[in-house]
Amino acid sequence: MGTATVGRVSATTTSGSVQAGRDPDQLKSTLLTAGAIAAAAAAYVTSAASGDAEGRTHTVLLVVGAVLAGTTVLLGALQQRRTQRRLATAEQVAVEAEAELMLTLNGALAPITNYLGDMADQRTRAGRATVAGQLSQAVVDAAVRLTADGSRSAFYQLDDDWQELTREVWGGRSSQPRSAFVAGTPDGDAVLDVVRAGDYVVIDDIEASPMVVPSPGAGYRTVVAVAVTAGSLPLGLLTVDAPRVGDLGPIQVELLRVLANLLGAGLAQV
Repeated sequence: MGTATVGRVSATTTSGSVQAGRDPDQLKSTLLTAGAIAAAAAAYVTSAASGDAEGRTHTVLLVVGAVLAGTTVLLGALQQRRTQRRLATAEQVAVEAEAELMLTLNGALAPITNYLGDMADQRTRAGRATVAGQLSQAVVDAAVRLTADGSRSAFYQLDDDWQELTREVWGGRSSQPRSAFVAGTPDGDAVLDVVRAGDYVVIDDIEASPMVVPSPGAGYRTVVAVAVTAGSLPLGLLTVDAPRVGDLGPIQVELLRVLANLLGAGLAQV
């Protein structure tokens, strides 16, 4: 399935500049590097001067040269240690972030897999329909948890005539998503085409797209919509929107596609 991307992400610039002197850590690194260079240069000059000196002056210059050479090594070692410490800290942060991501994924996906297992155990259509509702809610909750801060997700079910999408469940921000998409309206026809084709659409900036007509006070700037299907049979639409342009990137799009596939696998059993 190809990506139908509508709209364009607006480029933003950040005014002002960050000077090295405003960053204490960067300033220390700069001073250490400059100090090492100065000490090395002074050691070289002192060593050269000691060759023409005699007696006590010769001895003093040799001692000073040795001290400067030692200072060069010491400052270089301090800089190396600081670099290693920063790398170790960055590595630890990465490890902790990876562990947190795994916990988040497990927490978000565990209810979904549990409901899929429950669905297989149901012997009646009514029982499967009940679990399907729980599964749908778990999927939109996972979409909110795995995408962006302040996001909102909804699942819309396709009617038997393939002419309307009706909101079944939603989660995230307190403002409710629109209740339905109906054929014969510009945005309704657009999303129905996405569902019928089993495709997905990414709207980077709704203000630059005629495809989306948000409700007043909707509170979002970007949205992704993915068809929920069972094989080639369209079942509905899974959406997630977020407050800021750039909140929903390729990773979030792929996560939403995975969630839509899981939801489709469950709904196919009803």
